[in-house]
Amino acid sequence: MNETLQLIRQRRSIKKFQETRVPDDMAEAILEAGRLAPCSMNRQERHFTVVQSQELMADMNRESKAVAVGVKDRYLSLMAQSENYSIFHHAPLLIIVSGPDEPMVESDCAAAIQNMMIAAESLGYSTCWVNYVLFLFQGSKDAEYREKLDIPERYCPYGALVIGTKEDGPPGERTIRGNTVNHIR
Repeated sequence: MNETLQLIRQRRSIKKFQETRVPDDMAEAILEAGRLAPCSMNRQERHFTVVQSQELMADMNRESKAVAVGVKDRYLSLMAQSENYSIFHHAPLLIIVSGPDEPMVESDCAAAIQNMMIAAESLGYSTCWVNYVLFLFQGSKDAEYREKLDIPERYCPYGALVIGTKEDGPPGERTIRGNTVNHIR
């Protein structure tokens, strides 16, 4: 099987990470894959915020959960109420992808996240897409965290991922559920 297709097939969302730091050269290679992702009209206006501070991530975890307690989705609200739940799964590296508050930019940021997930897998690192952190920017501390994270003015955080070395062994076989395909010829 083609190497890229094999990487896509084997990649999983990992929710248990070792504390081992991702080396800077590996983090930069993963970020480069994100910057090389396609974007509408080749605008390339995404902004990448890299967080390695476990103290800041703990604060963001607490504040995101404080906002999420009040959401209508029962499952998300229950997760927020769990003291043991970490929205970052104790990963050593967080990347938040932001872009201008304009049409199509959310898809541009999603493409960057997907590229970084595949690049990380190819380098032996595991990932998890962690949009739960976006609740942080819907609460009363939005401006404070935008400043702490140096998110450009008029930019919105559209997605995030965590990267690290997984704690467990290889995951089980992936099963595809749903995702209906229609071929129209």
